[in-house]
Amino acid sequence: MILTWLRRFQWPRGLRAAIAMGSAMLAAHAFGLPPAAAALGVFNPLLADNGGPYRTRLTTMLTTILGGAIAYIIGALIPAPITIVILATLLIAFAVTFARVISQPLASSSVLILVLYFAGLGGTLHTLHAAGIAAGLITLGGIWAVILSLLLWPIDPFRPARLSVAGCYLWMAQFTERISTQDPAASRDADPNFDWRRQQRLRIEAARTALSSTAARAPSRTIRARNLTVLLETSDLLLARTMRLAEFKAAAATGNLTASFALTVDITRWLAAAEHAIETALVDKPADAAASFARDGSHRVQFLTRRQLLVATRPQAEPDNIRDHLLREERDALLEVEIAFDAVRALWTGTETPSSNFVSPRPRDTSPGWLDNLRANWTLESAALRHALRMMVVGVVDVIVMRLIHINHGFWLPMTSIILLQPFSAGTVRKSVQRVTGTIAGGIFAAILAAGIAQPMVLLVIITTLSALTVATFAVDYAIYCLFLTPTFVLLSLPHTHDWRYAFVRIGTTLAGALIAILAMRLLWPERADLELGHLLRRGASAAAVYLDTMLAFWQVAPDLSHAAESTLLAPARRACGLASNDAEEAVDRVMQEPTFGRAADAETTLRTESLTFVTYLRRLTQSITTLALVGADSPEARTRLEPIVHRLQTLATRTNDLTILSEVEAPTVASPAPEPVLTRMDVAEEQMQRIERQTGVLERAAIALWR
Repeated sequence: MILTWLRRFQWPRGLRAAIAMGSAMLAAHAFGLPPAAAALGVFNPLLADNGGPYRTRLTTMLTTILGGAIAYIIGALIPAPITIVILATLLIAFAVTFARVISQPLASSSVLILVLYFAGLGGTLHTLHAAGIAAGLITLGGIWAVILSLLLWPIDPFRPARLSVAGCYLWMAQFTERISTQDPAASRDADPNFDWRRQQRLRIEAARTALSSTAARAPSRTIRARNLTVLLETSDLLLARTMRLAEFKAAAATGNLTASFALTVDITRWLAAAEHAIETALVDKPADAAASFARDGSHRVQFLTRRQLLVATRPQAEPDNIRDHLLREERDALLEVEIAFDAVRALWTGTETPSSNFVSPRPRDTSPGWLDNLRANWTLESAALRHALRMMVVGVVDVIVMRLIHINHGFWLPMTSIILLQPFSAGTVRKSVQRVTGTIAGGIFAAILAAGIAQPMVLLVIITTLSALTVATFAVDYAIYCLFLTPTFVLLSLPHTHDWRYAFVRIGTTLAGALIAILAMRLLWPERADLELGHLLRRGASAAAVYLDTMLAFWQVAPDLSHAAESTLLAPARRACGLASNDAEEAVDRVMQEPTFGRAADAETTLRTESLTFVTYLRRLTQSITTLALVGADSPEARTRLEPIVHRLQTLATRTNDLTILSEVEAPTVASPAPEPVLTRMDVAEEQMQRIERQTGVLERAAIALWR
C-alpha cells in the first residue's frame, strides 16, 4: 500500500513547489519580510495550475494571483464593525463563488481567492501599509511560481494521458498500414487482425485509465481533458471502422473484386497517414502550435480538403454492394478525422473553435458567453447558484464565530469551511472526514516538530520539504495531503519558537470549520436524488432532447414571428441545456477530484472516464444543435432524421437503467454526399446532423458503460 502511494505521488510537481516556496521564503527572510505571505503567494497558483496550453495556464494562475491579492487587501481593510464585515463577506463570498460559472480560470481559483480574503480579514495587521506589503509578497510569490512553472520548469499533468492517447493513434496507424499493404492471399485468412484488435483495445483502456487518473482541477472544464476525451473516443470509433475496412478488403479479395480491393487500399493508406499526423502532433507540441490542423492549415488541406474533392468526384456505387459500403466508410472516416483534427488544434491552442469553412451567424438574442452563463444559472434550479448562496451563509457564520472565539489565526476556521463545502452533501462529508483525519495527524506531527526545533533555517528546510510532499499528494489522496499541509503552515506561522500548543489551534479550527460545512450542507438545500451524478447526466440528456425538439418546433414558426420565437422559445431551451451541462460538469469535476484508494480500480476508471465522455459530448451536442438551428430549417430530411434522435435522448434521460433498450438503439445509416471544400448552408446542416447522430451514439455508449 505504501509503495503504491509513493508511486502515485507527483514528485516533479512537489520538487518544483519546494524550490519555488523555499526560494521565496529565503528571499522574504533576507529582506526581513513575512515569509508566510510569500509562501502562500507561491502555493496557491501551483494548486490552481491545470496544465494544458500555456495561455490557459497563465490565465488561471494570474486570476489566482491578482484575485487573491485584491481579496486580501479588501479583507484586511474592511472596517471593524461587525455589520460591515458581515455585509462585505456576504457580497464577496457570493460573488466569487457564483463567478465560477463565467470561466474555467475563475472556477479553478474561486476558493483560493476566498482563502486569501479570510486571511486578510482574520490577520492581526489592518493598516494599508501592512496589507500592501502582504499583497505585494503574494503577487511576487505568485509571479515567481508562474515563471518557474511556465518558463523554467514546465510540467504538464496531462502528459501521461496525452502520450497514452498518442500511443493509440500510433498503433492504429500501424494497424491501418498493415491492412493497406496486406496482399490478397493474406486478406483471405480467417482472422489475421485479431491480435492487433486486442492490443489496440488494451491501449485504449490504458489511455482511459491514464486520463481518469490525471491530476487536474475541474477536468470537465479543462479544454485539454475534454479534447483528449474526444480523441480517445474517436480512436475507438476508428478501430471499429478499420475493422470493417479489413472485412471489406477480405471480401473483395475473396470475390476477386479488383476495383473494390484497390479502393480499400487507397482509403486505408490515406487513413493511416492521417492517424500518423495526429499521433505526431500528440507526442510533442507542433512547432506551429497546431496551425496546420486549422481551416487552411497544411494537414487539413492534405488529409481533408483534397480528400473531400476526391470523394465528391467519385461515381456513386450500386446500393449495398462492397463499393457502396466502402464509400460510406470513407465519408464517415472523413468526419471522424476532421473531429480529431479539431481536437488536436484545441489541445494546443486552448480554444475550441470549429475548423469549418462556413461561419454561421450568431443567434440574434445571443449575449456574451459569460453573461449568458450567468443568466442561465440565475435560478434556484442551478447547483451553482445554490452553492454560492450556501457559501455566502457559511462565510457569515464563520465571521461571527471567528469574532466570538477571538484567537490568533482564527481565520483557519473559515478557510476550512469554504474549502470543505461542496455542492453535494456526500462530497462535503467525505472531504470533511479526510480533512479532519489528516489535520489531527498533521497537527500532532507539527507539535512535535515545533517543540523540538527552534533554529529558523532548520524550520525553513523542514517547511520546504513538507511543501513538496503537500503538492505531490494534492491530487492523489486528500487525507495525506492534509497530513503534510497542516505542519507546513503551522510551522510557517508560529508566533513563538517551541510553541507546540499552536498546532492544536489548527486542529480545533479545522474541527469547527468542518462541522459548520457539514451543517450548512445538511440545512441549506440538502442533497436530493436529482443532484446525484447519474440524475444530473440524465437531466442533461433530457435538456438536449427538449432543445432539439424545440428547434424542430421553431422551424415551423412563420418567418415574421421568428425573431420573437427565437427569444421566447429557442433561447430558453438553449440556456436550460447549458445549465444542465454546467451542473453535470460540476458533478463530474467532484468525482474526478476524489481520491481513489480503497475503491475498485475498474469501476472507478469507468465512472471517471465515461462520465467525462458523457459531459464532453453533451456540451458538443448542444453546440451542434445551436448551429443546426440557424442553418438547417430548409433541409428536406432534417425532421425525418432528427425526430428519432429526440426519442433516443429521451430514452437516455428516462430509461438509462434499461440496458436492453439502449443496446438496441442504433444510429441511422445515411449515405449522404460529402461536403464541398467551401460549405453552403445546406452542407453545414448535413454536417451538423451527422455530428448529432454520432454524438448521440457516443452518449448512449457512455450511458451503457456507466449504468452496467
